[in-house]
Amino acid sequence: MKPWITVLAVALALGAFGSLGKHVAAASNGAQIYTTNCSSCHGAEGKGLGSAFPPLAGNADVNGPAKGIIHTVKYGLHGSISVNGQSFNGTMPPWSTTLSNADIAAVVTYIRSSWGNKGSAVTTSQVAAVKQ
Repeated sequence: MKPWITVLAVALALGAFGSLGKHVAAASNGAQIYTTNCSSCHGAEGKGLGSAFPPLAGNADVNGPAKGIIHTVKYGLHGSISVNGQSFNGTMPPWSTTLSNADIAAVVTYIRSSWGNKGSAVTTSQVAAVKQ
């Protein structure tokens, strides 16, 4: 590996470039959290599964105001919802009992920036501010 690439990678990981480093680290952690906790239902590429688990890719709720998706990840969701004109009726567990606010911020940031989604990054303080 080129020495400048190593220096850049370390600088990004340490946040030497301000918020960019934090978002890179959050997205990286978020990918791991997603793979471990979310991909079995929403798929490795965020396409969802059957009529129970909606796609996250191209989902207006994922790309909309962060508060909504944060609430869903933190406190779960059950009952019928509509995503991209298709109905889904499943249950998503509340992750606030398993994941920290930092982990939720990381995974939501990952989801909002993957598979063509263009949502903004999410901070730990935003996650902490969302109440039941």
